[in-house]
Amino acid sequence: MSVIERSAVVASEEAEPLSRALSSPWLGAALIVVAILQQALGHIDCDVSWFLTFAEKVLDGRAAYVEVGDPNPPAAFLSLMPAVLLARALHREPEAVVAALVFAFAAGSIGFSFLLLRHGAARSRRAWMLLLNAAIFLLLVAPEIVFAEREHIALLAVLPLLAALAAEERRAPRWARIVAGLCAGVAVALKPHFALAIALPALALAWRERSLRILWRDELIVAALAAVGATVATLVAFPAYLTQALPLALEVYGPARDDLGHFLGHTLALVYVSLLMGFVVAARGVLLGRATLVALLASLGFFAAFLLQGKGWMNHAYPAVALALLAWVFLALRDRMACIGPSMGTKRALLKFLFLPGLLAAPAYFGVVEQLTDHEEHPGLLDAVAFVAPPHPRVATIASQLDFGHPLVRQLDGEWIGRQNALWTTAAVGRLLATAEPQQRERLEARRSADLAGLAQDIREGRPDIVVVEDRATREWVLRRPEMAGALDAYRLVKQAGDVELWRRAE
Repeated sequence: MSVIERSAVVASEEAEPLSRALSSPWLGAALIVVAILQQALGHIDCDVSWFLTFAEKVLDGRAAYVEVGDPNPPAAFLSLMPAVLLARALHREPEAVVAALVFAFAAGSIGFSFLLLRHGAARSRRAWMLLLNAAIFLLLVAPEIVFAEREHIALLAVLPLLAALAAEERRAPRWARIVAGLCAGVAVALKPHFALAIALPALALAWRERSLRILWRDELIVAALAAVGATVATLVAFPAYLTQALPLALEVYGPARDDLGHFLGHTLALVYVSLLMGFVVAARGVLLGRATLVALLASLGFFAAFLLQGKGWMNHAYPAVALALLAWVFLALRDRMACIGPSMGTKRALLKFLFLPGLLAAPAYFGVVEQLTDHEEHPGLLDAVAFVAPPHPRVATIASQLDFGHPLVRQLDGEWIGRQNALWTTAAVGRLLATAEPQQRERLEARRSADLAGLAQDIREGRPDIVVVEDRATREWVLRRPEMAGALDAYRLVKQAGDVELWRRAE
């Protein structure tokens, strides 16, 4: 036996106990318990909280994108409508029902995906259990504060289609591929950018097989039809999105991208690029398995969506990072016993010092500390509002970001006053004006004026008990605008939580 062969045998024997532990069903069960405890200890984030409020207002008769608005398409709040309806039927908190439904959806998605994937390459029982535990970790434990976000739901929805594409030897039953396509269509309806996560792996497989026939697979056709059908149906049901929200999204929300330097240095972009470059080096000279290729290209598709959105938020990065790590898992399982050769040392080093730390650190990327400590978006604000506000307060904000009002208003069992979730239009216009052309400046100023006028009207007519103001500078700037003149005349400053001001309606 050669030195290289002996070293491979020793490495395999050393890895055997670890492999058994990582493929244990008990580990999977423990991960599920950890995921549930994490969500029980923390709270849903501002985005999910806002779309729950949006869905409730629509159910209560408010006109979507007229009396309550958002730049995102109707599928954003419709995806949470079942949770709101079920919570009302059961007399439970919608947040708890959302978490329960997402856990159930995740279980169905993972189980269905493994059913489809078993029609692909043959794997040992241990390899299947390793994959299952990795999926549980990446899809239930790692999301942390992005749990139940649209990106989390979209990844769970698109996973069965990716599994169907990854089947190598035998194709899955037609009914299963159709269901997978329907689920993926829902994901694209949430955000059109997510189509890239389906298109890239499909095109890559077509290129590798030198055949366009793969693009006509049932799951891909159904996904396209479902995405178009769901989008058209929701736009017909909520036509104001086309006339009110979409023009605003295209003119203000979309172009208001993060500064490139901050985007690259303070987001998960560098984490993703590191994982991707390491993968490229580790996979050099290896014929990637179909599942590995699909996971990698879907990850690139989600990363492209992350770049296109340009906001740098962790929820936007989550699907790309999760699938990149899953691609690493497939690569490690395929090559663990066959990485003998000149590049063995490099591959093993990358697995040990890039992939494994990257995998274990995944919960940290998405806020494990904040989730486990139930970290408040603005420390002290909840207690401060509870101290000065009446029970079930009516709350409005003068703030650039929605996290000043959400999930705060739901945590207080209060009522949100305002057609928008924050002055995000005003804040975005402020960034865009610096580089805008004269004609564009006029349109942007009109957008900002309408945003401020809308808030002033909401405060006058909605008569909130408490107005949460981001800080003194924001208040002074906003109140100098003619649209907001006198908006706080009936209010007095009663308390501060850090820089945040609380204004209460005078008795």
